[in-house]
Amino acid sequence: MRTAKLIVAMLPVIGSVTSCGLARIPAEPRASKDGSQELIDALEGLHFDKYLVTPQFEPHHVESHGWDVYSYPTDELQCIAGGECFIMARRGAEADSTVMWLEGGGACWPGRDDCAKEAQFHAWIEEHGLASPDAANPVRTWNFIYVPYCDGSIHMGDSDADYDGDGAPDHLHWGLKTTSAAVRLMRELFPASQRILVAGCSAGAGGTIGATPVVRLHFPDARLYVLNVSGLGLVDPTRTDRLRVIKDTWNIGQFIPADCPRCDEQLTYMYSWLLERDTALRIGVFSSYQDAVTSSGWGMAPEAFQSLIVDTTEAIREDHPDTFRRYFIVGDTHCLGDYTYSVDGVSFWEWIGYLVNDDNRWIDILQ
Repeated sequence: MRTAKLIVAMLPVIGSVTSCGLARIPAEPRASKDGSQELIDALEGLHFDKYLVTPQFEPHHVESHGWDVYSYPTDELQCIAGGECFIMARRGAEADSTVMWLEGGGACWPGRDDCAKEAQFHAWIEEHGLASPDAANPVRTWNFIYVPYCDGSIHMGDSDADYDGDGAPDHLHWGLKTTSAAVRLMRELFPASQRILVAGCSAGAGGTIGATPVVRLHFPDARLYVLNVSGLGLVDPTRTDRLRVIKDTWNIGQFIPADCPRCDEQLTYMYSWLLERDTALRIGVFSSYQDAVTSSGWGMAPEAFQSLIVDTTEAIREDHPDTFRRYFIVGDTHCLGDYTYSVDGVSFWEWIGYLVNDDNRWIDILQ
């Protein structure tokens, strides 16, 4: 059985194997044919295009156990503590359909330092997740981009932070740069992608909030789907001080639209802002009502978290009843480990299939 440890152990060798021989495709986003140029302009105005043209990015490439592994020099991409970063890809049978999976692993800010700090491949994704050959997996034949998590800022930070205040950066929150490198790699490897699923769990799920705009900029004509598993980015509304620290530390205030006051309170409302402007976007979210990891991470009582997640998602649902749906289950599960889980006769696998196939059976599932 292949393991994350095996993949990671190979990374020091990658740089000496071969330079990336990708065909270079012009990096500038194309004008959309469907009249969404206004959306493109708005996303560029929010700086989501910041790393879509520069730096050049020159990863080294090696094949490993059915995956193409692209390792980046540390002057191009770095993990939060300065370690090497890599991105993985796998070609599928459907040239026009691609999954982008954002791995999870906690979050860091001054006073909290327990996030994933090294890029690793988690084999669960190909054993039980969206990269698995399971016959029930509706995206098993799609192309795949795997983005490890080691930036500590839910894949969207953009800062060299100084946690100890000594005047020297000690935490590199380069999430936006890594996400942009992954989207650029997707366009180079899978330029025909017309159906793209941007998905993740926990911090990776929260990362879809920032990754979706970056994908849209490089694929303005594609049909986009978001699958957020246990990571809505909700923060305790009574801890406005902590939210301010996070925004400043990660430098993500630049991504919050001035015409979305709710986005400044909860990043989750970015979904509503995007859906209002993007007619080719559908968003599905999974959570347990009392997610133990998320609620405890904020020091919230399970009942308080349940009230927050229901009220927030219901507000988005009311604004976008046809393009925003939930699959909520009883309990405190974080990052569902078994996608055969079923509610009212609909498994999570089936629900994902309904999402990505624009099936009218894609509905709210509220246990």
